Amino acid sequence: MAKRSTAQRIADIYTNVEAARHYVDATAGALQLTEIRETFELSRTELSHLLRRRAATIAKWEHRGIPRERQASVETLVDLARLFRARLIPSRIPEIVRTPDDWLGGRTMLQTLAQDGVDPIYAYLARLFR
Repeated sequence: MAKRSTAQRIADIYTNVEAARHYVDATAGALQLTEIRETFELSRTELSHLLRRRAATIAKWEHRGIPRERQASVETLVDLARLFRARLIPSRIPEIVRTPDDWLGGRTMLQTLAQDGVDPIYAYLARLFR
């Protein structure tokens, strides 16, 4: 067996670390997507609308990890999901986010999230929790 150089061993270690990091990223991403889907009782298609991506892309993220350039938008939805679970009765959340409201222009929270992002939802929640 040929003796491996230090550079080759370092390259192997780097490759293994990168593979492990990718696995951790994929696992963390899958958990975040699951947390969002379970909190709001969303299908993969509904989640894809919120993230402005195809359902197939969401499925890929669940297995391969969320691309770095999309992690902020996923983390924003995770934060919102956690706020809902902390402030509302969890079993009521799916109904609440699907009920149209005049404060949201007759739209549901999910429709507002998909069209305008989280800022109008946080403003709406601030009015409710005064």
